[in-house]
Amino acid sequence: MTEMVRPEKRPSWRLLQFAITMIVAGLLLAVTTWVRMALIPYLGGLSPFMLYIAAVLVAGLVRGPLCGGLVMLGGGLLGYELFLSPDGVAQKGSMLALMMFWGVATPVLATASELRSQLRDAMTRLSAAIDRKGNNRIIS
Repeated sequence: MTEMVRPEKRPSWRLLQFAITMIVAGLLLAVTTWVRMALIPYLGGLSPFMLYIAAVLVAGLVRGPLCGGLVMLGGGLLGYELFLSPDGVAQKGSMLALMMFWGVATPVLATASELRSQLRDAMTRLSAAIDRKGNNRIIS
């Protein structure tokens, strides 16, 4: 008798999840960059990373630390290239701004990942409580 392998343990499942993570990270970076570019007439080069912080938070909550890390890395590189050195010449303090972005985004990502973990645990406990109550009803 062959033993059934849970879908999340299969290599194809992991590859699919990795592909979804990459797609979500790419979409978040594209949308965030598009919005930030649309704000250039109002902000110029000010606060080049502000929207990328929000994208890191969303990525960490939706897909986990890998996605958040990819958005953090990509957002830093895009923000630096597009807004702090648009002509290929880095402005004074631009490297410090990039390092500060990564320094701020790291605890944001850690917090998002912890919240994601806590939410998953809470949903597991809720599902178990519903199953114990029977008929998928909490209120009798």
